[in-house]
Amino acid sequence: MSASASEPVSESAGEPVSDSASESAPGTTQPAAPTLLIGVRLAATGDAGELFADAKAIEAAGADSLWVDAVDGDPYVALAALAAVTWRVRLVARGAPSDVAARETCANLARGRLVVAEESEERWTESAFPASRAAWDELRNASTAAGATGVVLPNDPRLIDLLRNPDIIEARDDLKLSFG
Repeated sequence: MSASASEPVSESAGEPVSDSASESAPGTTQPAAPTLLIGVRLAATGDAGELFADAKAIEAAGADSLWVDAVDGDPYVALAALAAVTWRVRLVARGAPSDVAARETCANLARGRLVVAEESEERWTESAFPASRAAWDELRNASTAAGATGVVLPNDPRLIDLLRNPDIIEARDDLKLSFG
């Protein structure tokens, strides 16, 4: 996948989550700009236990969606398995085959969270994992300015920290280990 940060990847069902509304005049409110959603592309290769643990951690950290591409195998099979270990995140199939039975089974197991990327109305971009906090901030600002609903990032061990602390750009001294 070599999509750039500003290239639309797909659209997904559902509506973006908005920040709370701010008052513009007595008795009227104006909604704030939508929050940029974060999707995480999981590769359905490797150890299944690690895949499930990553999915649960990513969901707990606040990601909007988990994405599985057909290039990694049948997205419906992987997403049905992920549905068993998650409860909130949307489960996005990209490039999925038109197997109606598999799709319906996955949709049933996902309890309404299955999204077929090619059928959605939201605009997502895909990016490589940001090299730094400053790059992360730039990616978020550029994606928001371009009107993207969200950004899809590859799974990475540093992802949990970005999801839990999206606005921290300076050094994370709290993550340093002490030596005795």
